[in-house]
Amino acid sequence: MPAIPPVILKKLYVKGSLRAEGDGFVLSLQNNIAPGVIQGFKGLTLDGKAVSLEQVSIVPPDGAVVPAGSISEQNPLFFPLGATVTLRVSGVPLPPGHHQLGIRVVVKDVGPLEIPIADRV
Repeated sequence: MPAIPPVILKKLYVKGSLRAEGDGFVLSLQNNIAPGVIQGFKGLTLDGKAVSLEQVSIVPPDGAVVPAGSISEQNPLFFPLGATVTLRVSGVPLPPGHHQLGIRVVVKDVGPLEIPIADRV
């Protein structure tokens, strides 16, 4: 299976999009690599701590809110080239400062990937 190096994957993150919102936080990813089909959202970490998938939702360009845990081979999330999606996390406060995140997904024809993110709020 083809592998995508982390140095390329971190370019998916829209720099400066990480921000506190409500009782949680949001961030955006823009697909600037190739059209993709996400067949599983497997995890999110914030500063090394796992975030429950029940607290994560994804808002694709059409504006429909998709619970992260509902993404599967039977219910994939299409991620066209040039598209931007927003991840919303509820119930996880984001204090000011530097943060490191990891997003684990399974992409059709590629396999499991971890998207590394580092930013300051």
